[in-house]
Amino acid sequence: MHGVRAIMSRIFYYAKGHGLWEEGRRSPASKAKLGKKRHKYERRILSFEETARVLTRLEEPNRLIIETCIATGARISEVLGLKWKYVHLESGTIKIEQRVWQQDVGAPKTENSRRILGLGDLVDRYRERAKSDGAGPDAFVFQQKRALGKPLWDSGVRAALHQAAAAEGCDFPGLGPHSFRRANITWRQEVGGSAIEASKIAGHSDLEMTNEYTIVAPERQNELTRRIQKRLADVTESGVGATQPTREMTDALRKLEELAPITPNLQ
Repeated sequence: MHGVRAIMSRIFYYAKGHGLWEEGRRSPASKAKLGKKRHKYERRILSFEETARVLTRLEEPNRLIIETCIATGARISEVLGLKWKYVHLESGTIKIEQRVWQQDVGAPKTENSRRILGLGDLVDRYRERAKSDGAGPDAFVFQQKRALGKPLWDSGVRAALHQAAAAEGCDFPGLGPHSFRRANITWRQEVGGSAIEASKIAGHSDLEMTNEYTIVAPERQNELTRRIQKRLADVTESGVGATQPTREMTDALRKLEELAPITPNLQ
C-alpha cells in the first residue's frame, strides 16, 4: 500500500511538471492515511567495528561503492548512477542528478534528492579511479567490465556485501547498501551533526523521515546516560548536592533555638 501511494505521488508530480495538475495543489495520494509502516526486516545497522571488518573483505569497486554510501548517505541507486561529470574532485563533492534502478537511468527519487554531497577522505580514491579509468565525463563511475558504458548491477554489490558480512559473522537478512545510508544518518548525528543537517544531506523531505532512519543504539544510550551520571557525580562531589540537606538542618536548629528559652532545663 505504501508502494502504491509512492507511485501515485510520482504520477501527480510528473503531471504537475507537464501542466496537467495545478501548481501547489496537493495530490490525492498525499492525503491517503495508511497507518504506521511495518518493516519487513529488523531495522539494524552494523557497529563501527563490524563495518570496518566487513570493508576489509570487500574488493574494488564494491568497497568504494559501500564507502561512498557510508560517507555521503547516498542511496545505492544514486551512487551507481554517478557519472564522472557529476564528480568534482577540486571541491571534493559529488552531485546527485540521476539514479539507476535495474539498469533504468532516471531522475532522482524526489526533488530534494538533487543535492551536493561531500566525499571527505574518499577524494583521493576517486582521483585514482578517474586516472586509471581514463573515462570521459559521460561515462559511469562504476560500470560493468563486460559491458562498458553500462552501470553496475546493485545485486552484485549486495551479494558481495552479504558474503563479506557472513565471513565476519555479522550478516543479517536486512543488510544491504541501504543499511549504510541508515548508518550515515545515525552516525552523523552522533558525531555532532544536527537532525536538520542529517535530513538535508539525506535528501529527506521532512524530519519525520529522518527520525525513521535514526537508530539510537544501546551503546549510544549508555554513552549519553554516563554523561548525565558523570555530571551529577561531579556536582555531588563538589558539595553543591549537599545544599538542600544543609538548609533543612539550619531550619531545624532555628526551631530548637526558639524553643530553648521556654524550656531552659529540659535536659
